[in-house]
Amino acid sequence: MRTSPLCVVVLIALAVGCGPAEEAATGPPFMPVADVMHLMQNIVDPAADVVWGSVGTIIDDTGTNEFFPQNDEEWQLIVNAAMTLTESGNLLMIGERAIDDGLWMEMSQDLVKAGQLALAAAQAQDKDEIFMIGGEVYAACDQCHATFWVGDLERGLAFEDAPSQK
Repeated sequence: MRTSPLCVVVLIALAVGCGPAEEAATGPPFMPVADVMHLMQNIVDPAADVVWGSVGTIIDDTGTNEFFPQNDEEWQLIVNAAMTLTESGNLLMIGERAIDDGLWMEMSQDLVKAGQLALAAAQAQDKDEIFMIGGEVYAACDQCHATFWVGDLERGLAFEDAPSQK
């Protein structure tokens, strides 16, 4: 019995098409290591501190002194921190870190957007824009902290009391 080339092509297409489709639908298996508190302490907060501390003005006995990155290497540190903030918002939306499908996701996306603004300003080496965007980063962080705060019921919801997807 002879098999036509068209049949072989169709069978191969069906076999290949059926296997990975299921995997593509479920996505790769994520293996989060850090919980939200650890992400904040070890990734988000240090990156935000770099952005916030990169540009400013100090007025003291010697007068008004501005500080800002002075060379490409110093600007690259701000680029790295801004990228870290941007991707941290995505990390907050993965797996059990995502407290709910609504407000948590919106606020995580706000961090992504603020990080993207900081990234663009750092890549453009625009000290004035970095200074202004520091406020955007602060607002994204503060709005989330006012709603979801680990173990501080006076500030916002503790994680164990937050709305859940379950």
